[in-house]
Amino acid sequence: MRENERQQYERQFLERLSNALGERGWQAVLEPRLGDLRPDALVTKDGFTLIVETRFAVREARSSWVLDLADHVLRFDRLLSPAAGTYGILVTDAEVASRLVAASARYPVAIHQRHPNQGMGEFIEEICGACDSLLIQSHRGASTVERAELVGDSNISSNKVGSSPVGNLSIAASGFSYHTGEVVAGDRTRSANEIEARIEQLTGILGPHHPTVLSLRSELAQICQSEVMYREVINDQLRFLSADSPDVLGTKTSLASLLAQKGKQEEAANIYREAYQQAVAIYGSNSQKSLILLNNLASAYAALGRTSEAVDIYADVLRRREEELGRDHPDVVLSQNNLANALRDLGQLQRAISIFREALDTSRRLYGSDHPTTLTVKNNLASAYAESGALREAIGLYEETLADRVRVLGADHPETLTVRNNLAFAYMENGDIERGVPIIEQTLADREHLLGADHPETLSTRNNLANAYLAAGQIGRAIELHAEVLAARSRLFGEAHPLTLNSRNNLGQAYLMSGDAGRSAELFSDTLRLCRAVLGEDHPDTLTAQGNLGLALQAEDDFDEAISVLSDTLHRREALLGQSHPDTIQSQIDLALALAQAGDYQEGARLLGVAEEHCITAFGREDEKTLWVRRARERLLDMPER
Repeated sequence: MRENERQQYERQFLERLSNALGERGWQAVLEPRLGDLRPDALVTKDGFTLIVETRFAVREARSSWVLDLADHVLRFDRLLSPAAGTYGILVTDAEVASRLVAASARYPVAIHQRHPNQGMGEFIEEICGACDSLLIQSHRGASTVERAELVGDSNISSNKVGSSPVGNLSIAASGFSYHTGEVVAGDRTRSANEIEARIEQLTGILGPHHPTVLSLRSELAQICQSEVMYREVINDQLRFLSADSPDVLGTKTSLASLLAQKGKQEEAANIYREAYQQAVAIYGSNSQKSLILLNNLASAYAALGRTSEAVDIYADVLRRREEELGRDHPDVVLSQNNLANALRDLGQLQRAISIFREALDTSRRLYGSDHPTTLTVKNNLASAYAESGALREAIGLYEETLADRVRVLGADHPETLTVRNNLAFAYMENGDIERGVPIIEQTLADREHLLGADHPETLSTRNNLANAYLAAGQIGRAIELHAEVLAARSRLFGEAHPLTLNSRNNLGQAYLMSGDAGRSAELFSDTLRLCRAVLGEDHPDTLTAQGNLGLALQAEDDFDEAISVLSDTLHRREALLGQSHPDTIQSQIDLALALAQAGDYQEGARLLGVAEEHCITAFGREDEKTLWVRRARERLLDMPER
């Protein structure tokens, strides 16, 4: 084939490949100019970038092709830092030696060879399928650092016994997530078998301690979700590679991500801190990899209840990204979302709302109104409005987001179900319980059908429905559901997992509302003991359990012990969260009411006066909770002293 014929053939191939990928939602640019980089094609989707190079009409593939493409991938990744990473695809009809295939596995490069009897259409479909597969892997959090960022807030918080008509029901906020997704059993077994076969094949060619083999073992650990396998790989990488090898960094990051998913946040934080220092030494303090690891460290701190430290780190990451990337960059939106979520946890709701609104405006400019990132930020903004008491604004945003997600993703998509759940709780917080409960019942039925009865999202929805039944006064049904969730989470995650602790706390609350204070105190006492052992004495969830135990003791008329427990909870919350945090205010109210019930109306009224001042700061002078505290204080002042 002559040179001009080869060029024409490659151009025709790239145009057909571009059109085929476009039908699958990819954006393709042929022969882009990126500084001194001149790849044949650049294709992107959902923050993931593929660099495509073609080599046709050559008899034998050359190792220089792989090395050059790997260099292009690395340079492009440093230049533009795409959110979900960069990969290279080498397309050829040349003969590819098995040793070259083995060598390419060491790099972020895939070789696709067109066989002599294979039609172009069939070959293009094969490549399109490979592109989609690489995209899915990038969002499942394979071993590269770029894909390990944990962003957002998707947990179901512990419920506190409140004084409002509905109680302090949590509103879950969905978040961005690039860590490992759920893989069904069949897919996981098949993938593991494929990786094991590749490890066996390449071990025979390269030896058991070649970097490629070790990287594949790390990938197998990710598929199997195995701490033991990760640690074995890290030990071998440290023995046969240098301690500052990027491969060691990648495996450590994946292990930390797995530990965080399993609730082992302290250990995850230690590894993230160590990996961040290593990334700074290799790539620099403001590199994409370093900032992702710093972000993940903040996420671990937030999960440990070290929220003030998390806010400081998130703010630092945001500042650096704005300086390096400009304000209109996808990574800046992610950092804004993270910081705002942490500020919500810290009770700084107005500041969180301001940052969420800025992130939403930026996301709309970057992606449009229907992009998943835009919809997620809009959902989180609605949650912040709901927590601040601005329920009209929250309900409007939730309804808008739900309609968008139904239209874009479908009625049964998990993100659609999350917004539907949040909208239902907003209705209930607004006093429309009859409207909220059926929505959560339908969400649970949908998740059981789509995901199965024991899927974590299904269990979270069952937990939420139990909370809804509590708010609706259907306490027997709430106890039954909370007991089911506690049994399932204990079996699936273990007694000490944060989700299991959450369920034990919620079941205790249900028994307290049923009037069975003894059973409630027993559950809260067990929860407190486990929280202290797993999370530490000053973790927010530990203080929630401690405060709830105080309320149960109060219900048993053990006022001295109840006042002691509630007083200690208040002092710890003041030190950890500040006096105007919603949780601290709740502790002020709880202690004031316990003192009043014990006969000390004067001290109870004084504490309610303090709580009213902080309610005005946190919620506003005419907020429903502020007005409730004011009326309660006035009633205590009218009570005769015993």
